[in-house]
Amino acid sequence: MTPTIRLGKLLGIEIDFNWSLIFIFALVAWTLAASVLPLDVPGQPALAYWVAGVAGAMVFYACLLAHELSHALVAKRMGVKVAGITLWLFGGVSRLEGEPTSARSEALITIVGPLTSFGVALLALLLAVVASAVAGSGLVTDLLSWLAFINLTLGLFNLVPAFPLDGGRLLSSLFWWRTGSRRRGVHRAVRVGRVLAYLMIAFGLFLLLSGAVLNGVWIAFIGWFLLSAASAEESGVTMKALLKSVPVSAAMTAPVITVPDWYTVSQFLGSVASQYHFTTYPLHDPSGQLSGVVRLAQLVRISESDRERLHLRDCARPLAELPTAQPSEDLAALVQRVGTDLDRRVLVFDGGALVGIVSPVDLARVVTLRQTAAGAADR
Repeated sequence: MTPTIRLGKLLGIEIDFNWSLIFIFALVAWTLAASVLPLDVPGQPALAYWVAGVAGAMVFYACLLAHELSHALVAKRMGVKVAGITLWLFGGVSRLEGEPTSARSEALITIVGPLTSFGVALLALLLAVVASAVAGSGLVTDLLSWLAFINLTLGLFNLVPAFPLDGGRLLSSLFWWRTGSRRRGVHRAVRVGRVLAYLMIAFGLFLLLSGAVLNGVWIAFIGWFLLSAASAEESGVTMKALLKSVPVSAAMTAPVITVPDWYTVSQFLGSVASQYHFTTYPLHDPSGQLSGVVRLAQLVRISESDRERLHLRDCARPLAELPTAQPSEDLAALVQRVGTDLDRRVLVFDGGALVGIVSPVDLARVVTLRQTAAGAADR
């Protein structure tokens, strides 16, 4: 779900949104202004419909944020660290840097989201009744009624037992409670979710062949999305189980080769890159202090004419933009903490000294070795 834009913090939790929200915001506002409101409340100026439509889209995303914020706040209450919330195409996701300690805590963290949506739906309905009693039918009343309906729909849809929806996590926590293993719980919940996803895809194709092209495409697409999310969830849980109790030092590439940041790109490619197999190189300034990091893939794309002119420091990524770790940190905890930032590489420091770098390739190597060892033990 990248790239994202940071909005700020709310109740100590960082809020981001994905670019896909711009498309959905425009779609919601247009649907309200051009279809829903004119049909329910005819005879109003076009500007009034559009003002109400934009306001409705803004409140709709506030409702999505309330849903995700409830997950995050309960997770913090349960002792799970929350990295932030990202709003995106299909709603939002709370980025947790840890795992629930029990099936009960996972169920509580999960169920509060749909309950919040139901609560918002009830509040919007009550406000619609009050507005109708005070001012009669109008744009405000209709907009509140629509918000009540959409939040009820959001809560019900999230209870569908398929990842990454709340229903999938609730089902996983139930299986976790019954089997005593979170990994087995996720595996069983994923199987149920896959069946539902295949049924949605089949139904979508049926609608498509029946002539309901738009509805068919959307339902099939949502089914495909749920199918992909289920596989990603299962792979993530399996990887974390394999990496549990494995230190970062077992995965990091070491020793680290640092390069003078005053080298030109041409000098680096000719005298350094050709000697090593690394893809990431930390830089140091004339005083010996680390000053940034360059990636080989980025440098080789620079034109021949610019390689003599540009210095490595001109192409470097600041150290502050890269995640860091310690050699003794648990690999599973590191993966949970940095998420997709692992693609940018993780710098490993020990007592202030850079001792290693962890990349996705390093992680894949450890996972493969652990899988091989587990398979040999089972035979």
